[in-house]
Amino acid sequence: MVSEEDLQNMSPEEIAELQRKQCIFCKIIKGEIPSKKVFEDDKIIAILDINPAAKGHTLIMTKEHYPILPVIPLDVAAHMFRTTKYLVKSLKEAMVTNSATVFIANGAIAGQQSPHFLYHLIPREPDDGLDKFMIPANEFKEEEVKQHLSALKGKLGLMMREYKAKKGKEGEVKQAKPISQQDLAKFIDANPQVREAIINHPEEFKKQLEANPELKHMFVGINIDKLSMALKQIKK
Repeated sequence: MVSEEDLQNMSPEEIAELQRKQCIFCKIIKGEIPSKKVFEDDKIIAILDINPAAKGHTLIMTKEHYPILPVIPLDVAAHMFRTTKYLVKSLKEAMVTNSATVFIANGAIAGQQSPHFLYHLIPREPDDGLDKFMIPANEFKEEEVKQHLSALKGKLGLMMREYKAKKGKEGEVKQAKPISQQDLAKFIDANPQVREAIINHPEEFKKQLEANPELKHMFVGINIDKLSMALKQIKK
């Protein structure tokens, strides 16, 4: 058991490694905690949920520890979601149902409860009582809709330009022009999980940058420690 005093005396690297070691899903992946595996390859693993919402309720996660979706390397994320297509098909056939919910919660505000990013595949049946997946509709003024649409299109456009600029003939990363500090600030503001990772776990975030070429390029030339301190002052 690590005390508060021990934590205060630990370096950021030691804290990040401690969090990784205490992750229950990392222990499951290593086989330290038993699980019922549905699928496994070199990048991802799928297991049955121990508290299923329905029979066949499956969890999909990366084998490497990533706390949130935006820091997962592009090739790993692409593989993860491509494989999901076949897992959903297999799940529906095995459970004899025509429907399945793919439930993703990215970040605590969105409902993410695990320190290890994962998502759920849940077979569905008529009147199964899982109404919590129904998202209520809210009304917004036309001005608000236009404002949100403009911001969303701008950020998505930026991300897609970065992606296309870095794709080589065989999927290799090109040396694209670094994004401006203003665009980087917009990206951080639009992704509170990334912002919190920089503020609270800068050393862990540095490791995520090294593992994610696309994200690393966005922060090229940026001193993460100084950025962390600056964001902490703004937060105060």
